[in-house]
Amino acid sequence: MPALIDTRHEYDHLLSVYLPIGIAVAAIVFGLTLFAVVRYRRRDDELPRQREGLPLVEVLYALTLAGVVAFLLTQTFSTEDKVDAISSDPGLEVGVTAFQWGWRFDYPGGVSVVGDDVEPPTLTVPTDTTVRFTLESRDVIHSFWIPELRFKRDAFPERANTFDLVFSGDEAVGRCAEFCGLAHGEMTFDVNALPAAEFDDWLQTQRRTAEEQR
Repeated sequence: MPALIDTRHEYDHLLSVYLPIGIAVAAIVFGLTLFAVVRYRRRDDELPRQREGLPLVEVLYALTLAGVVAFLLTQTFSTEDKVDAISSDPGLEVGVTAFQWGWRFDYPGGVSVVGDDVEPPTLTVPTDTTVRFTLESRDVIHSFWIPELRFKRDAFPERANTFDLVFSGDEAVGRCAEFCGLAHGEMTFDVNALPAAEFDDWLQTQRRTAEEQR
């Protein structure tokens, strides 16, 4: 089984790579623009000295840009490969069905949690455990989005989307990130991450309740 992947950590790592480069590029662009405005502002009708070009500088500039782009692409695809990796032995499997405008979570043993835009459901999961999700839609395209985990996956009709997530004990709220109709903004769910032992107790209680209702 591969190591647990913290999607939030991976996102923050990628942001720490992009942000300094973005700041540096912005500083260079604004600095050169300000320099050109001040240095070459019009003082009289005489044209400034003309220059055909600097081939060596232009080549170095193009190579630098290509190197930066290649580096960012490598970092991005490497991070995405880690986030998309599927465990060979997940600790829990949960089926997720999105519909206008709610969610259904199916657990092993016939346990289901359903909610809509009026009464949002709660996704209960164990902490520090690889949770395998199988996501699909019952009607239109939706999107399973947990901002606190920096994670989002689309839900399609008649097509399953599989992914793994690991949860900490932090509170989180999930949302639909794909406009899906009038109540799209209220299509949410709460995330309740419990220690493994507490989660097992919760699941056993839900199973007993489901059996009593049959």
